[in-house]
Amino acid sequence: MPDSPPSLPPAVPEAPPQLPSAPEPKPTPSVWARVWGVAQIILALAVTCGVLAWLLLAPPASPPGGTDAPSAANEAVSLVGSRSIRIDPSSPISQKLDVLTVKATTITDPVMTVTGTVAASLRPGVGKDKDKDSWQFNSPEVLTAYTDWQKAILDITFTETQAMRIRELAVTRNSAQTEVVERLRKLVSAGTDSLKDLRVEETNKLQYKIQGDKDVYEADTAVRNARKTEAALARQLQQAGLDPGLITTTTSEVDLVMAEVPEGKLTRVMIGQGCQAQFFGIPGQIFSGKVVSLSPVVTKDRRTLRVLFIINDPKDQLRPGMFAEIGLGTDARQVLRVSADSVVHADRADYVLIGTGPDEWRITEVQIGELFGSELEILSGVKAGDRVIGKGAVLLKPVIVRAVRTPVQGEVRP
Repeated sequence: MPDSPPSLPPAVPEAPPQLPSAPEPKPTPSVWARVWGVAQIILALAVTCGVLAWLLLAPPASPPGGTDAPSAANEAVSLVGSRSIRIDPSSPISQKLDVLTVKATTITDPVMTVTGTVAASLRPGVGKDKDKDSWQFNSPEVLTAYTDWQKAILDITFTETQAMRIRELAVTRNSAQTEVVERLRKLVSAGTDSLKDLRVEETNKLQYKIQGDKDVYEADTAVRNARKTEAALARQLQQAGLDPGLITTTTSEVDLVMAEVPEGKLTRVMIGQGCQAQFFGIPGQIFSGKVVSLSPVVTKDRRTLRVLFIINDPKDQLRPGMFAEIGLGTDARQVLRVSADSVVHADRADYVLIGTGPDEWRITEVQIGELFGSELEILSGVKAGDRVIGKGAVLLKPVIVRAVRTPVQGEVRP
């Protein structure tokens, strides 16, 4: 008999899916629990605010040893008057100060150094015009302005000559017609000519007078226009840094060099001031010269004034466009110098401390010049023989700032 298939186990019915049980409701906190939570938050905020207030308002800790450093400094340096201080000679800060005496010295160092360029050079003629020198400039725009200016000068000469001739013609024509009218009057009185001819000539005389006045006015207007054009072109050359009058008188032994001086240093430049130039293309050689012209306007973009120099060039070494470093104010002069450590800058001004007594010092505003090594030139504010504080003056800057910010009695401050 064939084997019967194995019997399968009876099927077990599947259990129905279990649904999630509903969450049990949380117990509602009591009123006292809510009050206690709010009280904890308020207490934490109060503690935090108290700590912040203590950090902001607590006095600084005293240095070791119980000594109050600010009070000790105030006792060592104190204000005793309007911009005057007293320094305790026994204090440690007094031992760090050096006292110097201002002396006048004769120098030839430049007042300031600027960068310039050869703006114009009178070059010898070549070819057919070898006997006629001509100007060469560092830019085509200046060359065009110079050419137009020369043409304007010729126009003035031409229009003035024409005006003179037109005026002479008007006078001559009027005089001739006057003689004709006078002669006809005599002939009319004698009965040889008619009155009609006399009236015609008198009319012609009046027409000549009107036409002559018109011609003279037009000629004078042409002269005025030519002069205005010449003046405008001359100002254009001046704005470019060139002096028209200087161009007409300069010889080929010198060159015109132009530099730009910052607006804040204009008081240090004057006509006739000596200078020395060193050109980058000719190293190791110094050219002497002087200031001959100052531009009438300050440039808008760079706020500088163009200064024109005459530089001696007997060997004809310079060419338009060459750059140079120019030292202004090389004439021998007496200056006052102090150590650079003596000058303290505060509130957009410079100050030095001048001795007025054994332990008293006056805070004095000064105008400074150029720096020479470790010394500064003083243009105003001190005089020879003054005692000033040198090294260590910067330690007194807090007191200086407080003094200059304190209004002087009767002083009006913005």
